Amino acid sequence: MEFSDEKKVKENPAECLLESIEIDHMVADEKTSELRDLNQSDWKQSNCNGDMKKTAVETSQSFVGMRRRRKGFNMLRFLEGSIAGKEEEAWKAIEKRFRQLAPDGKLSRDKFGACIGMKKDTTDFAGELYDVLARRREIMAAKGITLQELRAFWDDLTKEDLDSRLRIFFDLCDKNGDGKISREEVKTVLEWSASANKLNNLEKESETFVSLIMEELDPDRNGFIEIEHMEILVRGMWSSEEEKRLQKQYSKLPASPILGICNTPAFLKETEEVIMTNWKRIWVLTLWVAINLGLFVWKFMEYREKGAFKVMGYCVCVAKGAAETLKFNMALILFLVCRGTLTKLRSTFLSSIFPFDDNINFHMLVAVAISVGTFLHATMHLTCDFPRLTSCSNNKFMAILGPNFDFKQPSYPDLVASVPGVTGILMIIIMSFCFTLATPLFRKRKDKLPPLLQHLAGFNAFWYAHHLLVLCYALLILHGYFIFLAQDWYKRTTWMYIAVPVLIYVIERLVIKFYEFYHQVNVIKGVVYNGNVLALYLTKPPGFVYKSGTYLFIKCPDISNFEWHPFSITSAPSDDYLSVHIRALGDWTEALRNKFKEVCEPETKKRKGGIARLETKTYSDYVPSESSKKYPQIFIKGPYGAPAQSYEKYDILLLIGLGIGATPMISILKDLLNHIKQSDSHTNDAPKVPKRAYFYWVTKEQASFDWFKGVMDDVAEYDHDKIIEMHNHLSCMHEEGDARSVLITMLQQIQKSRGEEVDVVSGSRIRTHFARPNWEKVFEELASRHKGSQIGVFYCGPYTLVKELRGHCQNFSDSSRSTRFRFHKENF
Repeated sequence: MEFSDEKKVKENPAECLLESIEIDHMVADEKTSELRDLNQSDWKQSNCNGDMKKTAVETSQSFVGMRRRRKGFNMLRFLEGSIAGKEEEAWKAIEKRFRQLAPDGKLSRDKFGACIGMKKDTTDFAGELYDVLARRREIMAAKGITLQELRAFWDDLTKEDLDSRLRIFFDLCDKNGDGKISREEVKTVLEWSASANKLNNLEKESETFVSLIMEELDPDRNGFIEIEHMEILVRGMWSSEEEKRLQKQYSKLPASPILGICNTPAFLKETEEVIMTNWKRIWVLTLWVAINLGLFVWKFMEYREKGAFKVMGYCVCVAKGAAETLKFNMALILFLVCRGTLTKLRSTFLSSIFPFDDNINFHMLVAVAISVGTFLHATMHLTCDFPRLTSCSNNKFMAILGPNFDFKQPSYPDLVASVPGVTGILMIIIMSFCFTLATPLFRKRKDKLPPLLQHLAGFNAFWYAHHLLVLCYALLILHGYFIFLAQDWYKRTTWMYIAVPVLIYVIERLVIKFYEFYHQVNVIKGVVYNGNVLALYLTKPPGFVYKSGTYLFIKCPDISNFEWHPFSITSAPSDDYLSVHIRALGDWTEALRNKFKEVCEPETKKRKGGIARLETKTYSDYVPSESSKKYPQIFIKGPYGAPAQSYEKYDILLLIGLGIGATPMISILKDLLNHIKQSDSHTNDAPKVPKRAYFYWVTKEQASFDWFKGVMDDVAEYDHDKIIEMHNHLSCMHEEGDARSVLITMLQQIQKSRGEEVDVVSGSRIRTHFARPNWEKVFEELASRHKGSQIGVFYCGPYTLVKELRGHCQNFSDSSRSTRFRFHKENF
């Protein structure tokens, strides 16, 4: 398309500001930046004068050519990260490190990796690379290399062509330098690669996989591999992937550029997205702040007009204003932990206007407000009101405040020792203790505390300390009832504020206690996995109805009669059992794992991939027998609502789990699978389910894949319409294309070409990806695939990733196309 209407352009030059050529950037690596560079260089603003002759197809062709010239960078890398196009800049940094590490002008073998920017744990690989490069250059490097020789090494490592890089990799495998890779050398490199990527199970099965590689790369059965055979596999391995990526990349380009609209200021777009994403939080926080301010001002002005103001001044106004906010917040903070009530409210229309998912975060915010209010109230009384009361002339005191104090002017000790004084001080002590033990330092960073304080840290200390707040509420009622300046009972309003939340909380606790025996469950099966994970399969109590994404509490009387711990339910609502997966991270969970480990038996059947685990015996009829009575007794309470249960509101799902954080997502996947099976059986009453679900599971241990292997295999077996797309990422592995993981990728490719469905890394039918996902790329691809959709993003894992995911949700939401990413974070 050409723009020939120059008259219109001259009359409205603002219309010629191109926001961008309509290109969907599918990936967030150097390909994206190269395409953007081409976009900027090929389409200048001067094109608004009618010079726009180049088509987007030509742009894509030049882009493809550049990608092919740089193919070697993506196929095979020996360096950490990508330095494509920045080789000289990187070399300057290497020169600087060389002078620091080699003051005598000779860089030793053990410092080579650090000099070229490799991590500390890659010393062995760097040493092997050093030897190969020296052998190729015929350099006697036993005593070190000079800067000039280091530059030669660097040139070899950064050459763009694949042939050069493949030759280096071949030499890495060819330990004796005879130009052939023997079976023993293949085994050595495979074991070294498995060790570098922390693949213990692969290392144990090395003989099997060595035979697989030799069968594929030694077709003539010579007993060795030649570089030609390896090159064919490597080129074929990446060419198909590369072509797919390129096809995605330039298939989105229009046949001609499209004139964009004027740029919207970035801060306005960001503000709009923040408001649209967080409108529930914003209005609720605004309402909460307004109520607190209203209560403070109301009580402040009330006491401004009272006689007490003449004695104590503005100090009593501030103290009473703060006290009024304390009454409200002490009621609210209790209601926010009434899980049963909140779970029921989630199922009503109120969930569309109130952010019930944020109840724990709001609970902590209200706790901060209580701390501020308590500080103001206590400080005003102890440092201002009490001194003024005791120092006031007796005549003035009797005339104004005599009736409130039975016509006896108190001393400072009298005020402190009074019922309001004692109860107030006790409340401050209890709340300070509870607040301190609830901080992240004490609750989750026990190891960073001095040894003497470590006994007061951890979940147990936090849990038991919070139960002291029952005493705090009793003291609060006494404190409010015996205040000096209010004589009429209806003006002593503390009990009025907290009556309803206390009643709801007490009823919930009594109901739980009443149904505790009813919710005693039998253990169907227990599995202890490597990685300190315990899977429990339990009988489902009658009437126990729940949604995927919810959680329950578990108590084991054999460990403690008082401790309840929350865990996501991993079974689907339609399953006739309950399951949870528990990672041993604290005293209680470790004790529970050990209890079941004592009664578990080693699995009699060896599993593919060398994964070992312990299991209890399975009782298919769910009736406890004499032998099953040895299992620890388990009680449950719940279910309780969680953010993930709102997944049904979306047509498109992005489920993200880190490590054991996959548990609520597994329940959702199982539910989707059950619906898929129902649809396959041609039932007409199958409920509506999301159209697509993308699951990203990131774990750092290979053994973790065994936790949910059955679910992954079921997805591959039954999901013929590809409703569920699973992406397993092993973060301990080096990225695909890295020389340390190339052999693993080869194994995956060989198995795929032979029609074998089981992945060599995960032991399931879902392929494992290396390293962490590129989240920008993930969101970019979803935004491109599902324009105009409401996409639910559900995340369970550490808070370290929350900021990044929230940012991508905002950045890739497009109001003009009604594409929205809605972020939900699991909280317990």
